[in-house]
Amino acid sequence: MRTHSSLVLLSGALVLTGLLAAPAPARAQSGDQSTTTTSPGLFGGFQTQGSISVGYRVTDVTGYEQKYRELYNLSDGLRLGDFNLFARAPKGKDLFADSFSITASGLGGDPYQAIQFMARKNNLYDLRASFRQSNFYWDQNNGVYENGLSAVTNSHAWNTERKLGSVSFLLHATNNLRLAFDLSHSGRDGMNLTTRTVDYFGSPSSWGAFARANAYTMLAPLNETTNRYTGGFDYTWQDWNVHYRAGYQIFDDAVTADAASPISIDLTDPLSPKETLENGTYQDYRRLTTPVSELSYDGKLTPKFEWRGGYMFYRYSGPAGLQAAYSGLTRSGTRVVPYDLSLDTRTNVTEPTHVLDQGFTWDATDWVSLLVDYRYQWIGIDSTGNFTSDFNSTFQTGTSTDRWRQNKNQLDVDLEFMPRADLLVRAGVRYLRNDIRVVDNGTVDTYATQIINTWWPTLSLSWKPNAIVNLHADVDSIQNDVSFTRLTPETNVGSRVVLNVHPNDQWSIVDAVNVRHQTLDAANYTANIRSNAITANYQVNDNVALFGGYTYDGFDATAGAAFIRGTPPLNVTLLDNTTNHVWQAGFSAKPMPRLGVQLAGNYIRTTGQGSISGETPLYGPLTFPYGTGTVYYDFPTIGRLSVDVTRTYYIEELVPLNNFGARIVMVRWTRSF
Repeated sequence: MRTHSSLVLLSGALVLTGLLAAPAPARAQSGDQSTTTTSPGLFGGFQTQGSISVGYRVTDVTGYEQKYRELYNLSDGLRLGDFNLFARAPKGKDLFADSFSITASGLGGDPYQAIQFMARKNNLYDLRASFRQSNFYWDQNNGVYENGLSAVTNSHAWNTERKLGSVSFLLHATNNLRLAFDLSHSGRDGMNLTTRTVDYFGSPSSWGAFARANAYTMLAPLNETTNRYTGGFDYTWQDWNVHYRAGYQIFDDAVTADAASPISIDLTDPLSPKETLENGTYQDYRRLTTPVSELSYDGKLTPKFEWRGGYMFYRYSGPAGLQAAYSGLTRSGTRVVPYDLSLDTRTNVTEPTHVLDQGFTWDATDWVSLLVDYRYQWIGIDSTGNFTSDFNSTFQTGTSTDRWRQNKNQLDVDLEFMPRADLLVRAGVRYLRNDIRVVDNGTVDTYATQIINTWWPTLSLSWKPNAIVNLHADVDSIQNDVSFTRLTPETNVGSRVVLNVHPNDQWSIVDAVNVRHQTLDAANYTANIRSNAITANYQVNDNVALFGGYTYDGFDATAGAAFIRGTPPLNVTLLDNTTNHVWQAGFSAKPMPRLGVQLAGNYIRTTGQGSISGETPLYGPLTFPYGTGTVYYDFPTIGRLSVDVTRTYYIEELVPLNNFGARIVMVRWTRSF
C-alpha cells in the first residue's frame, strides 16, 4: 500500500516538475545542494524555481527488526525525498498572489512526512497550510535472559501515528487591522501493548498482593483527536499591537483493550503461571471541550518604557469513563480458585483556567535595562465519579468527589547590564508561590494540600571580546520549600558554560559544559549530572572540510520508594547510574568539479545500570555505532545522482535479544528547475 502511494506521489511530482521547469539552465553546484543561476521558469504567469529529489531505498536488517524500527523505521521502496517550489508574480502582473510556495519532504512512507503551502497577496491576505505526520514505534524484546531470568522489559510497546494539520488565513481589512481565522487538528492512533492489573473498587487489602504480582498484557488500540477553531484580529496603532483569538476546542480519546496473553508478565513467581486470565477487556474514553479566549498586547508608553500583557481563559469540561470485565484464576492460600469481575466507572470533570500576564521593560540608560514580568494562573478542577463493581456476584458502589484549587503567582525580575559593547550581564530572580488545595470527598487532603514557595536566582553573561572568542555562561539555584516528587526537588543547583572559538576562517570550535546537583530529602533522592560536549570544524580549502567531536554525559542518582500495598518488602531503593560517551567524525570532499564525497559517523558507548533493589536491572551497557557515506555526481543537464550507504549496529549487554545490524542504501536523483 505504501509502495502504491509512493508511485502516485512520485509520478505527480515528476509531472509537476516537467510543467514547471523551463529548458534546463546551467547551474552552479556546491556541497549537497543545487542552485539555479539563470532566469527561473514561468508557470501560469508566475516566475518559478525549485527542486525535486526522488530516490529508491533498499534495507538489509539482521537481528531484532523491531529495535531497528524504533531507531530508524526506514523501509524499502520509492521515496519523494524533497520537493520545493517557489513562485512570485512579475512586477505589474495582477495575479491571485504575489508569491506562493510548496514544500514537501519524506512523502511515500518515511516516518516523518511534511507538506507546507504558503500564498500571499501584499496588503490583502496571507494564507498558510501545513500537514505533518510522524510514526513512532517501540517494542522491546520480551524474551528471556541466557541465564533463564525474565527479561527486564515491562511488556509495553506501541506502533502509533501522529498527524498535525493547520490552516491559517489572515485578511488585511485595513492597513492597521487584520482579521484572522485558524483551524488546527492533531490526532494519534495506532496499536499499544500495555499492562493491566486486575483490581476493582472496594477490593480488600489481601487482593493487593495478587494485583501487584500479576500484571497482564493488553492489546489497546487507541484513537485521540484535538480540533481547534478560532477567529480574531490583529490591530496595530503607532507603537501598540493587540492580538485576540476566540473559538472552541474539542478533545476526544478512546481506547478499547483486550487481553493479549493469559499469563502474567512476572514469570519468576512460581504461582503466576497458575493464575491465568481467561478473559480480560476494558474500554476507556474521555471527551473534553472548552471555549478559547486569548488576548495579548504590547506597546510603548514612552520611548524607554515598554508595556506588555495578556489574558487567557479556558474551561475544559466533559465526561470520562472506564468499563472493564475480567475472569480467571487467583490464589486463596495454597489453593487456586476462579473469579469473575466487572466494573463500571463514570466521571464528569470541569476545569476552568484563568491566566493573566503583565510586564514591562524600562531602558533606564543605554546600558541598563530592567525587565519585570508577573503571571497569575488560577486552575479549578471539580470531578465527580460513580463506581460500581461486581466480584463473584458481590456488588459494591460508591461515589467520589475531588476538588482541586491551584493559585500560582510568578514574578520575574531581571536586570540587564551592558557596560561594554562586547559584554552583556543579566542577573535576576524568579519567585513562584504555588498554593494548592485538595478536597477529597469533603475532607482536605493534608498531603496534597500545600503552599510551595520557590526562589530561583539566575546569573548569566555573554562576552565577545573579539571575533575569535565568544563566551556564554549561566548559573542558577532553585530552592523549593516543599516538593511533591523528584520532578521538583528541594534543591536544584546548576551551571552551563558555552565557549565558541574561531581562531581563523578555517577553524570553528564549540565546547559546552553542564553541571547540576539535585536533592529531595523526603525521598532520599540525590542526583548529579555532568556533561561536556566539544565539536570542531576545519575547512581545509574550498573542496575539503573536516569535523569531529566528543560528548560525555553522566547521570548518577539514588532514591527511595515505598509501595502502598502488596507483598513485602514494600520499601525499595532506586539506583540510576549512566555514563554516555559519544564520538563523532566526518569529512566532505570534492576531488573533481562535479564529483563529491561525504562521510559522517558516530560511536556511542553507554555504561552503568538502572535498577530497583531486589529486582533485575532495568537497563545496562550498550554500544551503538553508525555511519553514513555519500557519493554524488552533478550531470550538466539531468541533475545530481547520489548514493547514500548507512551501516549501523546496536548491541545491548543485558538483553542481547534486542541487538540488530542494518545496511541502508539510498539512490537519489535531485534536479533543480
